[in-house]
Amino acid sequence: MKKFVITGIFMAFLLVFGLANVFAEESTEGSTAPTESMTYTYQNYQDLVKQIKDDVYDDVYDDVYNQVYQDVLDQIDQDTYEEIYQEIQASVQEQLKDLALINDETQEKIYEVVNLADRSVVGIENFYNNTGIAVGSGVIYDYDESADRYYVITNHHVIEDGNRYFIYFEDETSVSATLIKYDEDLDIALLSFSGEGLADIEVAPLGTSLDVEKGEIIIAAGHPQGFNFFNSITYGIVAGIDREVSGETINYIQHDAAINSGNSGGPIFNLEGEVIGINVLKYANEEIEGMGFSIPIDLVIAFINA
Repeated sequence: MKKFVITGIFMAFLLVFGLANVFAEESTEGSTAPTESMTYTYQNYQDLVKQIKDDVYDDVYDDVYNQVYQDVLDQIDQDTYEEIYQEIQASVQEQLKDLALINDETQEKIYEVVNLADRSVVGIENFYNNTGIAVGSGVIYDYDESADRYYVITNHHVIEDGNRYFIYFEDETSVSATLIKYDEDLDIALLSFSGEGLADIEVAPLGTSLDVEKGEIIIAAGHPQGFNFFNSITYGIVAGIDREVSGETINYIQHDAAINSGNSGGPIFNLEGEVIGINVLKYANEEIEGMGFSIPIDLVIAFINA
């Protein structure tokens, strides 16, 4: 604020006294020896003002600031000075405390989402045409207690052309799965598997993509590069919503959480632990990095309920 005030005074001085005599020589009466002169080469008025300001501003500011600072100190006693200092210090400490609480709360939410992902995100293995194996990710979204069956969301391209499907868990055990239905255009498929003899499994609640905002923190979970990095967690923000992608029929949630081959079908969570999207593809080349895309969960819910 001090710099702003002094700048105003300096500019007023220039306006009052003018800038016509830019090249000047000053001499005292009876002396022919010129004092120090300054020459400016400029393109316009603003350029000239800037050059002069740069030459003299810092020196003027330092002189005035130091004088005002000393005058203030001279007018208050030591007790008043200490009181002001303590008030400022207390205010700073309180703000730092609030910041620490916010950081701690965010970290705790991340831990809770990670724990949920460990128990709800599974691996998908697809044997297709009796010649190959495809792997991807999925998230458990429902449980039928009467039938003791769990239900999983994944991508259609993960199970495409398959005839045998398996659900993999972090302890490297697996169970067979049944394909319920799929939508090729949406790139979503639903599987189910028996819960008999299984433990430490949790259903991930489905949120809504209507409330997703640009800049919102998200956490992606899945199995990049197959099951060697089972249930990896990556962290990012929503980079855009309703993104159109060439050749696709729906609009996506764009985010910058790292995803790779094998993450397809895995969820993105908000910090409330709700699934708000299903990862489906990623752009990554020399020109574009850090662009992940997820199917909005509202579209998936509509397909589930159809």
